Amino acid sequence: MTSNSPEHDESTGSGAGRSPSSDARSAGGAGPIPSSVPSGDRDRVAPTEPPQRGKAAPAGGKGRKPGKSASGGDWNVFRTVVVLVGVVIAAFGAYYLILGTAGLPETEASPANPTLESQFRFFSAMMVGVGAAFITIAVKFQWANMLWLVCLMVFVGGIGRVLSWAFSGTPHYVMIVLMVVELAFPPALLVWHKYIAKTSDLRREFAQRD
Repeated sequence: MTSNSPEHDESTGSGAGRSPSSDARSAGGAGPIPSSVPSGDRDRVAPTEPPQRGKAAPAGGKGRKPGKSASGGDWNVFRTVVVLVGVVIAAFGAYYLILGTAGLPETEASPANPTLESQFRFFSAMMVGVGAAFITIAVKFQWANMLWLVCLMVFVGGIGRVLSWAFSGTPHYVMIVLMVVELAFPPALLVWHKYIAKTSDLRREFAQRD
C-alpha cells in the first residue's frame, strides 16, 4: 500500500527526477556529457580526465636514455696508458733485479762490486713495486688520488739521474733518454688526469641543467 503523503512523493521524486548533470558529477566526471544537458551547463559539468598512469614525460619533451658519458672513452684511454707505464717500469725493474749491474750498458768489462750489486738490486725491486702501483691504480680506479704519489717517485728518480750526471759525468745515452722520460712524463700524466676530471665535471653539470 502506497502512501500519498507529500514526504513520500518528494523522496521518490528526488531519485527519479535527478538531472543528468548531477549524475555526471557523481560519476567523477569520467563519463561523457549527455546531449540533453543545456550548453550553458556543459561548461560547469565538463568531465575531468582521470590521471594517466605510467611514467611522466621528461621535461622539454625529450626522452634521454641514460648511458655512458662522453668522457668514458677518455678515462678508458687514460687507464690503458697508466697500465702500459706500469708494465714497462715493472719489466725494467724485473730485468735489473735478475741481471744486476750486468744489465746496464758499458758494464760488461768491469768486475761486479758486491755492495753496489746489493744496492742496485734493492732499488730494482722498488721499480717493480712502482710499476705494480701504476697497474693497481689503473685497475682499481678509486685509488686515482694516489697517482700523484707514484708519479712523484718517478719524477724524483729523474732528478737523481740529473744529480748523477752533474757530479759523475755524462752517462750512457739510454740513461739520458730515461732521465728525460722520468722528468717529463709524470707531470704530463697528472695534467692529463686533471683535464679529464675537469671536463667530466663540466659535462655532468651541463647534463643536469638540461
